[in-house]
Amino acid sequence: MAEKYKLVAVNPETGEVTWLEDDVLIIGKKPYRVDKGYVKVFVTFLQDIVTDKEITGKAIRLLMYMIARLNYNSYEITIIPQEAIQELGVKKQTFYEWLNILMEKGIIEKVNRYKYKLQPYRAIKGQTVKVKD
Repeated sequence: MAEKYKLVAVNPETGEVTWLEDDVLIIGKKPYRVDKGYVKVFVTFLQDIVTDKEITGKAIRLLMYMIARLNYNSYEITIIPQEAIQELGVKKQTFYEWLNILMEKGIIEKVNRYKYKLQPYRAIKGQTVKVKD
């Protein structure tokens, strides 16, 4: 049986709903562990990255890793290089090569030691919440 959900961006600190999307149907059995977080990736950004061989051939793994770690309702990403290197299973040199590609392409910018910012209208992280009809 399908359940109806609304996609909303919720501020995790205040609980404030900041925007809504269309209804979404979830079809099939409810999974054992439900992850209600999602990342909205803008179509024009997807088109740009899939046609860029330098990104799809190399830096796409780091980009997806970073997008998955976006802060809710923000373009900021906190990445500790040593953790990312270990989780991605790459060498330090490879990690920094990919990071430099993403910065040179203008996809991300460094804010401080462990904080980066994804350029606006690339992707945003939110949560789904069940609403009553």
